[in-house]
Amino acid sequence: MKLGKKGEDVAVGSDNIEQSTGNPGNNQTPDNQGGQTDTADDQLGGKRDDLLQIINEQQAKITELTNLAQRTRADFDNYRKHTEADMARSRLLGEESVVKKLLPIIDVLDAAMANVPSELTDNDWAKGIVNTHKNLEKMMADLHLVKQEVKTGDVFDHNQHNAIQFEDGEGEREVIAEVLRPGYLYNGQVLRPAMVKVAKK
Repeated sequence: MKLGKKGEDVAVGSDNIEQSTGNPGNNQTPDNQGGQTDTADDQLGGKRDDLLQIINEQQAKITELTNLAQRTRADFDNYRKHTEADMARSRLLGEESVVKKLLPIIDVLDAAMANVPSELTDNDWAKGIVNTHKNLEKMMADLHLVKQEVKTGDVFDHNQHNAIQFEDGEGEREVIAEVLRPGYLYNGQVLRPAMVKVAKK
């Protein structure tokens, strides 16, 4: 159907109106734009909160693992120290056992040195005993084995001396009347207490 000139003008006018107004569905009011902005901010805020929670959880795990590592290290250090102490005690006990076996030999050589007859002073056998005694004394020094300094008149100390004989007396003090067998210190500790006779004065 053809329109007249006037109809065409109307149609064209209608097209112009439609073009000028555009698609009504694409128009957004300021209220709608504000709602979308609020939604975006809420989403961003939620993601930020989730991220902060994850960070806090990871930091808590790191702290827990750090504390565990420190406790483990402390436990290991304590175990190492205890092990070293046990090994040192075992080594010392082993050395003490060996040194104690030397004491009877030392006693015999001491007695021999104290009772060498004067006529045997130049005897080769006697000289051999003297040399052996000197070598033994050197070995004792290397082992930190020291004879106790105990003499008659010293105050009796049950931690240092072993009393096997007693003399009656009028006094209250217990003193050493005679040293019957020398005692020895090993590494500063009493290995064998001196065997003594005690009297009261």
